Amino acid sequence: MPIALPAPRYIAGAFPLSIALSFCVATLLTTPLSAHAQPAAPVYRVATLGADPTLVWDVFQRRLKELGYVEGGNLALERRWSGGYEDRLPRLLTELLHTKPDVLVSSSMVPPTPGIDASRCVPILTIAVSEPYGSTCRAYPVARMTQSASAREVSAIHLKLARNLLPSASRFAVLTDSDRPFLADYVKGLETAAAATGATVRVLDVSSDQDIGNLAAAITREAPDLLIVGPSFLRRPDARRQIVSFATARGIPSIGSYIADGVVIAADYDWTALARRAADFVDQLLKGAKPVDLSTGAPTRFEVIVDGRVAKILGLTIPESVLSQADRVLN
Repeated sequence: MPIALPAPRYIAGAFPLSIALSFCVATLLTTPLSAHAQPAAPVYRVATLGADPTLVWDVFQRRLKELGYVEGGNLALERRWSGGYEDRLPRLLTELLHTKPDVLVSSSMVPPTPGIDASRCVPILTIAVSEPYGSTCRAYPVARMTQSASAREVSAIHLKLARNLLPSASRFAVLTDSDRPFLADYVKGLETAAAATGATVRVLDVSSDQDIGNLAAAITREAPDLLIVGPSFLRRPDARRQIVSFATARGIPSIGSYIADGVVIAADYDWTALARRAADFVDQLLKGAKPVDLSTGAPTRFEVIVDGRVAKILGLTIPESVLSQADRVLN
């Protein structure tokens, strides 16, 4: 007579041997051999540090896509924005470096940041930054691959636009920060160029935020024909706007680098071209190029923006000599 065998007892979480073997065979039969032969495609990590998420960074990302880097695919982007406040940069830079990027791209100055792990070198690409400094390690210094134009070149452009806007002007005031070598050269360039035309330049040096309160009195006392805001002047964008607004309210037009400051004319680097060039450099770095091997150079073109709305407030008619140089006119 047949012997009744006890029903098999299953241990929780375990498969019977026959089922386990079947599962293994099925897995082997359904798993393509190519999955074991081909390594996963690399994902490149790029960090960006800037003032605001402007069109410049959109152009930068579009160019990366043209080069074959797609966010969410083979590209991971980490972004941080300072809002133009330099005191936020060390913290943001530290956060980005903790993400272990392959390349860090910055349109802001790269401050010396304590506590960074210098054992891992990260190439840092600066876009049109006049005074980049600091590095994640000595072996990999900051790569000034899209170098700034010379200070004298920037001052020459600003003074030319000032003279075209107000041909009869003879007294200029320039806001600057003596703590910055680039601005010192910028001011010297203004003074030299102005002296050749018989004009004078009054330097209003603001090397700390505590001095800002004295600017209103200085501008009122000097009564310049035109106010020039030096590039990279002041650590706080709201302070620049406040000073320009004060001058405008007293009928004194201003020119500078940033149209958002409320100036009549802004002349700055062609950031769109620089963004595309920066993406090209990133592509080369990700493919193994070293910063020292990449071709560098200064910007060759500036963008000129005229704010017709501010001109109307001042009762100014923008001369054709200025309009012919403008890339954009805001009305």
